Amino acid sequence: MHKPPMPKKVPERGRWSDFEDEFHRLLGRLVHTTARLDFHIGLQLHGLGPFYGVEVADALDPVKSKISCRLKKLRQVLRHALKDAPAAVQLDFKAWFDRVDLARAMRNDYVHGRWAAPGPLKFKPPGRLIDAEPLLAFVPLGWDMRPDRPDPSIVMTIEELAAQVEEAEALSLDFMNLLDRHVLFMAPGSRG
Repeated sequence: MHKPPMPKKVPERGRWSDFEDEFHRLLGRLVHTTARLDFHIGLQLHGLGPFYGVEVADALDPVKSKISCRLKKLRQVLRHALKDAPAAVQLDFKAWFDRVDLARAMRNDYVHGRWAAPGPLKFKPPGRLIDAEPLLAFVPLGWDMRPDRPDPSIVMTIEELAAQVEEAEALSLDFMNLLDRHVLFMAPGSRG
């Protein structure tokens, strides 16, 4: 009689694999939220661009255009919309754009850079352990290979990465809140 093979023992999940799972979950959330922000910006362009007489079709073509093009076009649309708004209102939108630029740069760095795993461990997690706390070690993508170059690596906790992801996730809602708060300062559209 043929005996079925014994199921393989599932390895017990350890501290490093939980840490690595959380790291990958956060990195995935960052990628997803940046894509969702890009979509949200496109929706704003689709609605506001024609309303203010700004041609936005090229910025909305996903084959020809990147998020940087859509952001540039959204800035242009908002210049029309907020042309007579007080400086404080314009500064609120500028601060939002600055946050978006930081989130985009962070996403690009984190996706294209290298998550280091120094140490003699057989299993190489995306970080290292210092004072019993696992840390992420990140090195931005670059081709400066000089031995005297400054060390570009960044070390952070998983909580610090989570805070950065949460900041990126807040951007779409924060834009809508800005529009709601400052709608009275927006100029009437030239088409509508």
